[in-house]
Amino acid sequence: TRPLRDTGPSIPKEKKANSRLKQIEKEYTQKLARSSQIIAELQTTISSLKEESSRQQLAAERRLQDVIQKFEDEKQQLIRDNDRAIKALQDELENRSNQVRYGEKKLQHKELEAQEQMTYIRQEYETKFKGLMPASLRQELEDTIASLKSQVNFLQKRASILQEELTTYQGRR
Repeated sequence: TRPLRDTGPSIPKEKKANSRLKQIEKEYTQKLARSSQIIAELQTTISSLKEESSRQQLAAERRLQDVIQKFEDEKQQLIRDNDRAIKALQDELENRSNQVRYGEKKLQHKELEAQEQMTYIRQEYETKFKGLMPASLRQELEDTIASLKSQVNFLQKRASILQEELTTYQGRR
């Protein structure tokens, strides 16, 4: 059996162990304080980053809204420009249509003037011609003209009938 050790000199060992425990406790307290400080700094950094992110997001949203508004404004301007261009073209078309109508009326007026002049000249010629031609010759010529008109009408009707008969005959073959 072994002899028991003397417990007498163990007090310095207890002091040493106590001292060592206090040293370890102090180190862990310092580490805890440093860790708490680091955690607080990180939380501050996280909070700052969140605020910065929020500010940047708001700024990005504002820029997006500005861009959307700019495009909307440009779209509205293009619509207004297009409407003005369409109105100008419609006005030009109406102006040209009015010019065409005016030209057509002017042409009709000129045609009527020409017809009136032709009628006037014909009447004047007939008046002069009557004075130069004996009445019996004039009557004979008018009768001849009427007879020729009648013969032409008769021949046109006869040609039409013969054409129909020819068409019918060819249809049977």
